[in-house]
This record gives sequence, structure tokens and C-alpha cells, in this order.
Amino acid sequence: MKLASLLTFTTIAIAGTDAWSFTVWTGKDQHGKKRHYHSSVGDNDCYNFDKAITSKGVGSFEFCSFIWTRCSVSIHSDVGCRGKKLGSATAADKGDLWPTKWSKNTSKEAKKMKSFRIQGCKAIPVTGGNLDVASCK
Repeated sequence: MKLASLLTFTTIAIAGTDAWSFTVWTGKDQHGKKRHYHSSVGDNDCYNFDKAITSKGVGSFEFCSFIWTRCSVSIHSDVGCRGKKLGSATAADKGDLWPTKWSKNTSKEAKKMKSFRIQGCKAIPVTGGNLDVASCK
């Protein structure tokens, strides 16, 4: 197989996936009202949770990324990623080639989280833009 064909096949095979994914639920064990945040291009930014979620509190959450995106997440007690840092993780820190999920029920303190920050993501350049690289759905 020619290199150009291999690159095209690989691009098609991983299209439609996410560089990172962060999902929160109002209940424990991924139950209750749900809100899913994700980026297909590895956006590094701070995200506030919807008031529909924060009014009830975050009961559980799940973060997912691929090892070569190097995305990490930190959760915060106030909007705008201010306040106390309640926790952080790099989901793909075990050297796995496939997406790694970090799923947790929240503590009493973490139930009050209001925002999260994604940082350290590396974009993979592809002709015409960036390609998302993790299947976290």
C-alpha cells in the first residue's frame, strides 16, 4: 500500500471522533440529568457547567482522551475555573493506545464543581485543518 493511500485510510478511519470528552451527571454512577462536553480539535479552554447541572450538583463524571492528545482536565469550585481546584487527571496516562476513561462519583465537596479546564492538548495537523483523535462516545 502506498503511503498516500495509508494516510487517507487512517484519516477516514478515525474521523468523527473526539480529542477529549467530559460528561457530567447529577446523580451517582452516571445517572440523572446529563451534560456532555467535547472537542474534536483538542480545544484548550475553561468551560462552565450549565446551571441546570450546578443547581442540582454534579453526582458523577467521566473524562476521556487519547494518549497522543495529551489532554488533561482539572475541575474547579467556581465558574471561570476559579476557586478551589477540586481534582485533576490525564485520562490516557497509562500508555494505552486506545482512549482511557476516568469515571468517578463525586465527593460532597466536588459535588459543588462549577467549571473545568482542558489543557495540554496537542492537535494533529491534517491537510485542511485539524483531525480529532479519540473515540470517547
